[in-house]
Amino acid sequence: MLSIVTPATGTRLTTIAAVRAQAVVGDDVDDITVGEWIDQASASIVSHCRRRFARETVTQTFLRPANGPLILDRAPLIAAPAVVSDGLGLLDDEMECDLAAGLIYRLHGDCRGGWFSRRLTVTYTAGWSLPGSPDRDLPADIEQACLTLVAARAAGMGRDPMLRSRTVEGVGSTSWIASADMGALPPQAASLLAPYVRYVMG
Repeated sequence: MLSIVTPATGTRLTTIAAVRAQAVVGDDVDDITVGEWIDQASASIVSHCRRRFARETVTQTFLRPANGPLILDRAPLIAAPAVVSDGLGLLDDEMECDLAAGLIYRLHGDCRGGWFSRRLTVTYTAGWSLPGSPDRDLPADIEQACLTLVAARAAGMGRDPMLRSRTVEGVGSTSWIASADMGALPPQAASLLAPYVRYVMG
């Protein structure tokens, strides 16, 4: 179970200014439309990667956790989390944290071991500061993937989204996208995002 303590101030993975600077869309597209496309592209990336990118402070609760590491829904962590086990806070030397991966191990002396807890709560801050923030630290390839999706949306204006290709010469050879392909990201964007796909969604 996860609850948000301090929500993100925004979720856009790029800015209208960046879209304009890279000439991703034409001047005939207004800022409101560009903003909507950025929102759509950002949501698609979140869904594809099974993770949220905007920095937030959250509390995650585990009931009778397994003996392995706690797998947090959000990553990367900004600092060591606050862990409370059955009402008692753990000290830093009682746990080991992999901040980048979002994993917490229970330490017994110098060895990793079981949690032996009925209820654990972990409060932590994770994610990145997004483009447009003075302290932005979102990896550039994630923003580029978002720009790629916005560019694809702009290029597809007025076209049938199910149409894959068309050959005119002898009037024929039209091919259509199979329903299984719908919603897939362009290969360029998917390649940029490959290192950020997670199997935990939070």
